[in-house]
Amino acid sequence: MTIKRTHKSHQKKWLKENSHLKILDLGCTHVNYWKEANHFADIVDYSNEFKEKNLKFTLLSPNKKLPFKDKEFDYVILSHVLEHVDDIQEFSKEIERISNAGYIELPTKLADNLTIGCDEEDIGHKWWLRFDDVDKKLEFVKKVDVLQKFISVGTLNKFQEYFEDSLIIQLYWENSIDLIKGKPIAFDKKINFSSLIRKYIGKKIRDNFARLRNFIK
Repeated sequence: MTIKRTHKSHQKKWLKENSHLKILDLGCTHVNYWKEANHFADIVDYSNEFKEKNLKFTLLSPNKKLPFKDKEFDYVILSHVLEHVDDIQEFSKEIERISNAGYIELPTKLADNLTIGCDEEDIGHKWWLRFDDVDKKLEFVKKVDVLQKFISVGTLNKFQEYFEDSLIIQLYWENSIDLIKGKPIAFDKKINFSSLIRKYIGKKIRDNFARLRNFIK
């Protein structure tokens, strides 16, 4: 039973070296899918796109058991998937049922709170997840919007080049995902970024005036 931090580049390198394995990219989309995989699946029908590339695609039905046999795959890729599913515990059990290992990528709480476009009805983010490095468990809680969002997904992706550890969680699991439910987050009022910026600018102006007065004296 293992779940630990990893890096996407390390996992991709390992998969390339073990291309004989049966590898599923679940929640693949038709744009950012892993080329290291040899099977693809999504709740959106991308069958035509993958057929043109001679790749195997399976259309999934939301909130239903996955249409795969027990341990059908050696490795499953879940890149920005878990935060979307309704029943995260049942879904994780299904992933464990169809595979022995895999890669999980998730947004951090900070990334989730900064980014516009994560709240679409039905397919938006439903959970906050964090990795407990002490107990080696993946903790989930109901998502809460603490900040007024102001960054697009495209901008966030550019930020990841410099602040990757602050914006995404990258995990490797084997035998079990080891998911636990965390305590609900108490929250009163959303933080307004424009208000914070105004306060910051106001303080800077006051500080500069104070320095100017001292200089004149």
